[in-house]
Amino acid sequence: MIRSVRLGRSTFALMVTSAVLAVVVLMEWLYPVRIEDFEVAAIDAQEASIPEIGDSLYIPPQLDELDEMFERPLFFSDRRMPEPPAPVEVAAAPPAPLRLKLEGVAITTESRVAVLRNLENNQLVQLEEGMNHDTWKLDSVTANGAKFSRGAQTSELMLDPEASQRQR
Repeated sequence: MIRSVRLGRSTFALMVTSAVLAVVVLMEWLYPVRIEDFEVAAIDAQEASIPEIGDSLYIPPQLDELDEMFERPLFFSDRRMPEPPAPVEVAAAPPAPLRLKLEGVAITTESRVAVLRNLENNQLVQLEEGMNHDTWKLDSVTANGAKFSRGAQTSELMLDPEASQRQR
């Protein structure tokens, strides 16, 4: 039994389009286009329609010839350069205060030591006279106090009298 295949309109149109495309590709392959096939007169006419610039070279102007352009810039409404902004002075941060508490002193014939508690991290610090802590210098240690300095600033830490009485 022979079966007939019925093609729809869209399938038929697709097959015809494919066949036409195949013929065009075959023709291009068998007979390629060469530049010699064009008429020389048509090419000359096209070249004649292009305006000639000439043999002169473009020489850009020197920068000193452009002074007026720099003085009157194009992108500002009044055609004047704005004044440069004044430098902003940043106020220096105030120096950190002395964040120590005097816990005790040790005075011997060879050295004077202050035992201090750092209030920022709660650690004990031992400083001998002349040593530095941050930007503060320990100037002197007495039996009941310690004197620090930083430039023209001074700070004196005293032992807590109640704490010293309790320890005795």
